[in-house]
Amino acid sequence: MKKAVLIVTSIILFGANVLPVFAQNFSNGTAIGISISGKVQNGDIITSSPNGYKLSNSAYDSQIFGVISLQPAIYLRDLTAKHNVPVISTGEVLVRVSSQNGNINVGDFITSSTMPGVGQKAIDNGYVLGRAEQSYANNNPKKTGLILIALQPHYAQITNDILHNSLNAYTLGLNEALQSPLGAIRYFVAGLITILSFFLGFRFFGRASNRGVEAIGRNPLAKQAILFSVFINTAITIGIMFFGVAISYLILVL
Repeated sequence: MKKAVLIVTSIILFGANVLPVFAQNFSNGTAIGISISGKVQNGDIITSSPNGYKLSNSAYDSQIFGVISLQPAIYLRDLTAKHNVPVISTGEVLVRVSSQNGNINVGDFITSSTMPGVGQKAIDNGYVLGRAEQSYANNNPKKTGLILIALQPHYAQITNDILHNSLNAYTLGLNEALQSPLGAIRYFVAGLITILSFFLGFRFFGRASNRGVEAIGRNPLAKQAILFSVFINTAITIGIMFFGVAISYLILVL
């Protein structure tokens, strides 16, 4: 009897040690079939682009779509589509990572890198895939390994240095412009129209106000009429600014 109890206890303890390791070899999430050009492998980070889906090859990629998982918990696929691979956008997933930004600890944010499809530790503000649920260490930053992460692509605020954040925002914007020139042109035109509308509005308001003050000085009895005229000019100024902002918004959303 004691021998039987000992055997059962050993099996339970063995299972408790094996099951977590076994679970770490599989992704816990729903994958969908995506057509991706080029050679890919399990754990690759995928980004969307105007030309379709591809391996991410830039740090803090804002267009991160998901991660390739060849062993997802659920796979929704189109049986008529050929050459599709399963990609998970949320859940727990194994991701290829390197030590380019240093060794990875549990809880660190993971982002994309300049190595195609490979993630790295996020040490700056920007878009990330999620948090690491396993650690990774390697003295060779060119080597890669698979770790489990909680996948949730979003923008992460890691540092609060104002000057550094401003430079970082400029760099991210420049990278986005290089990846999507058409989108950059739209943002540039929208920004130019907004600035121009505010410039014209304030200039018009300044001239109208000066004329109003001069008119009151010359004819104090007409003060009420002049103030009403200034009020009308203020409303026109606000209208010019609002019109410019509205046009900029339409350029961005249409």
